[in-house]
Amino acid sequence: MPRQKAQRVTLRDIAARAGVSAMTVSRALSGRSDLVSAETARRIVRLASELGYVPNLLARSLRGEQIPTLVVFSEYISSHHYLAELTDYVARAVEARKYGVIACQSLSGLTQALQQFNLAGAVVIAPPESMFFDDDGLPRPPIAGGTPIVVLHCAIEQSTYPEVSPDIETMARQAADHLLDLGHRDLAFLGGPTPELEPHWFSVRRAGIVKSLEQRGLSANHLVFQPCPDIDLGESSVQQLLRRAPQVTGVICLNDEIAVAAISGLEKLGRNVPQDISIVGSNDVRWAKFFRPRLTTISIDIRALVETGLNLLFDYVSGRLRWGAGPPEKNRLLTHVVERDSTARAPNPSA
Repeated sequence: MPRQKAQRVTLRDIAARAGVSAMTVSRALSGRSDLVSAETARRIVRLASELGYVPNLLARSLRGEQIPTLVVFSEYISSHHYLAELTDYVARAVEARKYGVIACQSLSGLTQALQQFNLAGAVVIAPPESMFFDDDGLPRPPIAGGTPIVVLHCAIEQSTYPEVSPDIETMARQAADHLLDLGHRDLAFLGGPTPELEPHWFSVRRAGIVKSLEQRGLSANHLVFQPCPDIDLGESSVQQLLRRAPQVTGVICLNDEIAVAAISGLEKLGRNVPQDISIVGSNDVRWAKFFRPRLTTISIDIRALVETGLNLLFDYVSGRLRWGAGPPEKNRLLTHVVERDSTARAPNPSA
């Protein structure tokens, strides 16, 4: 027998329970307290919560009511589980605050949305370097002077927009520390764009890894960078890496997807993980603990990242913070290593 679809709670349902008109319920829930007594408004809001009422934003739009809306920008979410999960969490958290959401996956789309619509603000997730620098490496001006924008998870140092990100340098250093503590001395970073496309992209991660090396008396020559933009190139990229630097025994990957592709590429070369080469992923996506070998990775608290970022954005939207006044606020969130089975002691640790 087919499952019946649950009926949506309407304004009329709340009105019947409260003993008032549907218009009174609408006024109370839309915050028009000047037309409803405070006691009645509180009772209606309580009943709406108890009944599980969810505002129908589409219906409001069709009636010509203005819905406060944010735009969310994120690229490549179809091939990046962490970005997809982060984007989904942002959208749900924004809707929970009774705001509408529109999405775009290109900088041109973001710019057009900010120029053509009266938006309350924007959330920009893992933006490309071209959002901050032009082709000559010079800083770009803000893309929307009057609309608040908050950046989440930025890979490079930027001073244009408020930002909430994991501490990227510390993430890289944590991964390097883990491998070096296991006796590995020649490390590689696998992932990201080529320096020709985004010359600043690797600098923050490189700084973290080099600090870890230097703390142990090793130079930056013990680090190799192998670009790899997505999972589809993971196998060939790790194979190219080992042809360039066969001495590498510890590989830090941009994300868990590329780590899995790297393990597959190493198997095709007859190299075992972690017996021959140790692999560290990043982001600790939900399936990382179910893959074999279970992935050692860096964990990011997505909920804290999103909630901190949205709190900052809504401080600007509400006027509690003045947009454009003073240097943009930045927050760096802590991360930690989740040690599993894809890392082990180096096969031939240095004395």
